[in-house]
This record gives sequence, structure tokens and C-alpha cells, in this order.
Amino acid sequence: MRIEFLLEEPSMENVLNEILPKILPKGFILNSNCFLRPHQGKSDLRKSIPNKVRAFSHSPEEVKIVILHDQDSNDCKELKRQIEDLCLQNGHCPVLIRIVCRELESWYLGDMDAIQQIYPRFKANNYKRVAKFRNPDICNASDELKKIIPDFQKGYASREISKHLNIEENQSESFKQFRDGIRKFLNT
Repeated sequence: MRIEFLLEEPSMENVLNEILPKILPKGFILNSNCFLRPHQGKSDLRKSIPNKVRAFSHSPEEVKIVILHDQDSNDCKELKRQIEDLCLQNGHCPVLIRIVCRELESWYLGDMDAIQQIYPRFKANNYKRVAKFRNPDICNASDELKKIIPDFQKGYASREISKHLNIEENQSESFKQFRDGIRKFLNT
């Protein structure tokens, strides 16, 4: 069996390169039977989905597809339904769709200690009890990170913070849904 991750952007690839080895069930190995396919934004991903689903549906080996997409300002359920429709119209591969609520940076805010590992002047304990950070999926995470860490850079953060994310203790609900969804999807 092969797993294909269709990703909205390269920063998602950076994060998944670090966290997937800690999440994937036994027997799944990155770049062996588990592949990350980053795209250049939402429209590029959406254009790619029909072609990839058609191609993987005709593969001689079983292929499962995981699609990871930022919610941004979209209605989460409607966005997921649209992506499901794109998949159903173009093939029959098993597909898991996970929407990152609101954006990937919410996963970083879900683990303040990981942020402090990379930005030592950031004091995680000063923010852990702040109401808007207790549920990182509802705030504008990238703006909040830029406010509290003036030298925050998206690409650097995706490569470095992800190395320190605590897979089991992250406070982001969309992170938990992704983690648990992967485990269940690949164990069935």
C-alpha cells in the first residue's frame, strides 16, 4: 500500500517531514511508501486533485490519499465537502481530508514549549494561560505569532518548530484530528 499526501504548500511538507515519523503506524516510511506532494497554494492543489485521484485510482497497488488544506476564512464543513466532491467525481481511492483550522501556524501555538525551543526569548509560560491561546484554532495564528515573536518567519518556523512539536500533547484540535485521523485511516 502507498500513501500520497496532497499538501497545500511547502511549509506543510516541512512540518510533516518532522511529525509523520512519530505518527505513522508501523510499516509506513516517508519516501518509501508514504509520499508528500506539496503544491503552490490552494488553487494549485485544487487543480491537481482530480488528476491525482484519477491516476491513483488506476494504480496497480492500493493507494490511499490524504489531503491537507488550510481553512483560512472558509466554512470548514463546506470546504471539506467541496474537496470530497472533487475526489468522488474523479476516482475511487480511499481519501482522508483534514482541514487545518485556520492555518498551519495554529499547530505551533498548540505547543508553546516547541516555540520556545526555537525562540528562546519567547517565554511559553507567559502565554499558555492567555484565553485566545488556549484554543489556538480560533485565532489568527500567523498574526499572533508575528506580534509575540517579531522575527517570526513562516518557512523557518515550519522547518524548526516542527522538530520540537509534542505529538501527543498539542492543544490544537485540528492537529489532534489530523494525528488521530492518520492513525485510524492507515490502520483500516
